[in-house]
Amino acid sequence: MSRVRVYEAEAIAKNIRETFTAKKSTKRKRFNFSWPTIWQQVGDSLGVAYNSDKWKKEGDFILYKHLAESRNCAFCVPGFLRDYDDPSSEWPTIGPMVSFADTPMPHDFAILALFEEIDLQLYTGGTDDQPELGRGDDGVVKVTVAHGVLGAGMIMWEEVDDDRKNQPFLFVYTEKEGPLMFIVGKELDVLADGIVG
Repeated sequence: MSRVRVYEAEAIAKNIRETFTAKKSTKRKRFNFSWPTIWQQVGDSLGVAYNSDKWKKEGDFILYKHLAESRNCAFCVPGFLRDYDDPSSEWPTIGPMVSFADTPMPHDFAILALFEEIDLQLYTGGTDDQPELGRGDDGVVKVTVAHGVLGAGMIMWEEVDDDRKNQPFLFVYTEKEGPLMFIVGKELDVLADGIVG
């Protein structure tokens, strides 16, 4: 199985972190996980809630929620979504399996905040190749992750295509399991006001 190609992005990650928190970045942390090669596109992210001390003194956390202002596609590690009432049971999902083997991912990323929850609108009809989002509240679920952390980084398109701009993304991970969810959108970004797009 091919592995995801990773590229140096320490300066970008540091800039994302410092922009988001409006504070100087003082720490580097090493993780021993790698980016999954295969993700399942399960639907759209409607909103991401996180606990952050970005505008407060360190350790004084406030709950924030970014409501999607544009379409943000949600990807999960296959089999990640589980039934809350029966965690041993996988939540049925529809959507294409997407290889990230040719996606230039960053070696470095910014730790933004403690992850609280994400609201997803899952595909509820169609096929894996041509999925259909639910209408209204159909397919809307709340996903929580014990010990989850919200990170951000850049897909390093400039490393493989001179005409393509790097693309911001969010992801949810745990130190034990590594990346579990990935959110990307054409207008998604991390700015001084927080997560936008």
